[in-house]
Amino acid sequence: MTNSFRNIAILVFGIAVAVLSTEHAAVAQSLKDIEQIAGGSDCATKDWKARGLAPKSYIKGMAMVFARAVCQPDAAGASVVSAAPQSANGKTDGLTHYSKIFADNGMDNGKPGNDTLRHAYALLIGLGMMESSGKYCEGRDVSQCFAEAGSAEAGLFQTSWGVNTASPELKKLFELYTSKKRDCMLPVFQGNLTCKIVKSHNKKCPDSTSDVAGTGVGADWQRLTKVCPAFATEYAAIVLRKSGGSKGEFNPIRKQQAEVSQQCDSMLESVQRFVEKNPGVCTQFR
Repeated sequence: MTNSFRNIAILVFGIAVAVLSTEHAAVAQSLKDIEQIAGGSDCATKDWKARGLAPKSYIKGMAMVFARAVCQPDAAGASVVSAAPQSANGKTDGLTHYSKIFADNGMDNGKPGNDTLRHAYALLIGLGMMESSGKYCEGRDVSQCFAEAGSAEAGLFQTSWGVNTASPELKKLFELYTSKKRDCMLPVFQGNLTCKIVKSHNKKCPDSTSDVAGTGVGADWQRLTKVCPAFATEYAAIVLRKSGGSKGEFNPIRKQQAEVSQQCDSMLESVQRFVEKNPGVCTQFR
């Protein structure tokens, strides 16, 4: 190879490397853009009833998991969460149970897809504030005496391993995260949050604590859900649609105490539009 050809080859290679580096930096910035959309939104400054402000890291984390669901509509049960609710499923489907509330807020769930997915996540944000005040590492509810591994609740949404029978997608999701094939997004949700092990104040179970209860797969599930908030979110999203109605898993949903925030729906819509306009960001999600 002559010096001229060698110099041309080196120049072309350098340009290719520069282009790839620029594209990678742009996509990495896109992920930061999603966090900035969430952190700078009215959802992040909303004063939740009886809970106050949400941790900003919680709002950012929920936005990021939602963005990944938009990018991967067939993965991790997203198709279950984005399905149009059926009027006959009020006992099991949180979106059906909340149909009037959604209608009153001008949020149409009549068609499957990203808009219905977004509304489910808007409700999830309110549910997480009721269940854990947005703290990803929350242990089991010490006001209750759940001592079995399958029934002990944990994590952002205080779900349980026992509800996995509501959908085959729940076990699949657990296996996917256990094999570490999916990003937990812990740094996004974590922020400056920490959780301590606390003792029960219930006289019926004074020796209980918020630590992991029981042994076996149920205990493994509790450990995972407290250190892997993206898993906790996707798990709860499926439960919301399959065991989240008037007779379902979540007390704040059964009583319609979890708030559907228009501010948070608007934030998620901004994230949705951003992803739709910048599909390259989807390559960064695992």
